[in-house]
Amino acid sequence: MKVFFAGLLGVLVGAIIVAIAFNLRIRFDQRKDEKRRMLEHRVKEIETLVLLNKKIVEILDKRVIMMEQYTSFNAFDDCYITVDDYIYLHSFAAQNSFYLPNYFLDEFFKRIATRKVVLSPEETVQIGGYTFKGARMLVEELSDELTEMIYEKKNQMKKLSDEPLTYFSKPL
Repeated sequence: MKVFFAGLLGVLVGAIIVAIAFNLRIRFDQRKDEKRRMLEHRVKEIETLVLLNKKIVEILDKRVIMMEQYTSFNAFDDCYITVDDYIYLHSFAAQNSFYLPNYFLDEFFKRIATRKVVLSPEETVQIGGYTFKGARMLVEELSDELTEMIYEKKNQMKKLSDEPLTYFSKPL
C-alpha cells in the first residue's frame, strides 16, 4: 500500500511539474509571437513612412524639372503638385491610415490647403496641377518630420528587438 501511495504521489508531482512547464512554455510562445507581431507592425510603419517620404521628395524634385512652367508662380517658396500626386497623397494617407500618424497628416493637408492658389481653368489645364503659394516650406517640413519619425521608429524597433525573452519574465 505504501508503494502505491508513493507511486501515486510521484505521478501527481510529475503531473504538476509537467503542467507548470507546459504553462511556462505556452506563455513564452505567446510573448514571442506578440513580440514578433509588434516587430512586424513597426517594420510596416517604417516602410509606409519611407514610401510617403519618397513621394514627398519626388514632388519637391519635380519643381526643378518643371521650372519653365512656373511663369506666373516663380517665387522660391511656391510648391507645384500635380493632380495625380495630390490624389496619390490623399489616397495613400487614407489606405495606410493604420500605419501613419493621422493627426499629423490631417494638419499638413489643412495647412497646405489654405495656401492653394486659385487658377483659371486654362491655367489649371496648362499646368496640370495645383500651385500652393509659400507651401514649399511646409512640404520640406513634412519630409523632415517623416525622416525624424523613421529614425524614432527604427530606434524603438531596435530597443524592442534587443530585449531578451525568458521563461520567467513578466508578460509584455
